[in-house]
Amino acid sequence: MINVTRENETVATGGSPAKLLSLFATPVAKIPCPFGTEINGDLAAAVLSRSAADIKDLSFKSETVGNLTDWGDPEVDRLTSWVLRTARTFVENLRGEPLHRAVGAPAASDVRLAANRSWASIYRGGDHHAAHFHPNTAIAAVYYVASAGPCDLELADPRANVEFFDPGISFANEGRTVRIGSSPGTLLLMPGWMKHSVPPYEGADVRISIAWNLAYSFSANVALQPAGD
Repeated sequence: MINVTRENETVATGGSPAKLLSLFATPVAKIPCPFGTEINGDLAAAVLSRSAADIKDLSFKSETVGNLTDWGDPEVDRLTSWVLRTARTFVENLRGEPLHRAVGAPAASDVRLAANRSWASIYRGGDHHAAHFHPNTAIAAVYYVASAGPCDLELADPRANVEFFDPGISFANEGRTVRIGSSPGTLLLMPGWMKHSVPPYEGADVRISIAWNLAYSFSANVALQPAGD
């Protein structure tokens, strides 16, 4: 199915009609967790204790092995449930309709957001993460647990072809990188295809974040199914 968005028709009051269209905006949500201060200490302790054994030491950061949602940790489960509810609200507000109506399903229970993958990242002084995106992901969710310094995330211009022509004049913020600053207890939601990076961490302690790759899960009553199913 191809979705086509038509521009709003305007009527000129005199002379020839003219339109200025701002197209292809990318929604990104920055949301404080209402119970973040209650759980962040326990979350940080759980991540650091597990990192003693179940950790991938990458050249640019450390990352927990397996899915956090399999830990059976009550704080992780509480946070994940909130993230899933918040992400659904994010989509429904953007669509202007309930999620099940967006896919032509008869009931709200016919479609839900599910965490296909979840992990924690640990950054120490100088650690960073180069520009990347999350394949096969509807919504990428990032939650900041702990940091002695700024929790910065840089978002790259998603228009893939802007780097092939540089006239020296910018009128649409071509190639611009947007840095979003957050603090522990903040959730970011963005499309999975949105390219993002983590600049070098300059804090004296560790920076801990949790990420989820969220995807749509459909019941058998829904004709629309995700690719690969």
